[in-house]
Amino acid sequence: MNNKLVSFCLLAGTMIFGFCFCSSLSGNKNLDPGSKEFISRTRYIISKEEKKAFLELEPEKRPQFIEQFWVRRDPTPGTAVNEFKESYFQHIEEANRLFREGTTAGWLQERGRIYILFGPPSERITYPRGIDFYDQPTEIWYYGFFPVVFTDENWTGNYTLTPLSAYQISEITKAQKDIKELGKNTLTGKPSLDFGLRFEFKDGQGQLIIDIPYKAIWFKLAGNNFVTILDIKLEIFDQGGQTAWKHQESSELSVSREQGLKLIEEIYSLALKPDLQPGEYTAQAEISNRTGGGSSQRILKFKF
Repeated sequence: MNNKLVSFCLLAGTMIFGFCFCSSLSGNKNLDPGSKEFISRTRYIISKEEKKAFLELEPEKRPQFIEQFWVRRDPTPGTAVNEFKESYFQHIEEANRLFREGTTAGWLQERGRIYILFGPPSERITYPRGIDFYDQPTEIWYYGFFPVVFTDENWTGNYTLTPLSAYQISEITKAQKDIKELGKNTLTGKPSLDFGLRFEFKDGQGQLIIDIPYKAIWFKLAGNNFVTILDIKLEIFDQGGQTAWKHQESSELSVSREQGLKLIEEIYSLALKPDLQPGEYTAQAEISNRTGGGSSQRILKFKF
């Protein structure tokens, strides 16, 4: 796997802290300047427990806490250089230099937060006038096959994450949380693939409909298109538990970069028409996404 993508996934678990603690910095009025600076600068990576412990310390014990804070994150302990610490502060400086427009310092903007946590993207595409005429200024960053999209809704230079990017970052965060709770130390968490399963009659024929929100589908970049393959398995059982109908297919999806940004709230639907006798049945559907490896199952009871 691409090293930047691995780093992106591993660091995504810290994103949740960035959202939670930025607003709580106002409670640090009694801290000395050095402690205030530490809390402010580490807002994206300090955990809730670490911050609480730091604020409860006697002032003379805080320098030792700060030292240990960085030691715990040192990928090569025992060496003279803490690569994580150096990289973190370097990204802050670069964010301030790169994102000067807007009403806040670059490192405090959403683009700055992503840049600090995940580093420079492998590719950055900017649309200062929007993708389409009268559209909002847009930036697309790529970390391996993973796109992160920002828009400037008010034309002020303050770019924010789109719902699609926020959703996918949330999925990575949840996957990393599951890994941690299971006591695993390898990157094996996979985002779930949300979808709906329903039955309806149309034109006098019964059909099962699979509905997949585009925002739940992970794509990879191939040229100018987002592409992926969905492996779909559907098995229908009669009341006795015997297989009455079975279907399997691989569905290839391909959308342009511009089209992909417009499909955030759209649904990809697939209709299957089983050959069944009248009666009551149970359908079991499983969908796997070859990009990202996520999969989910749904069960539906219906009358044909």
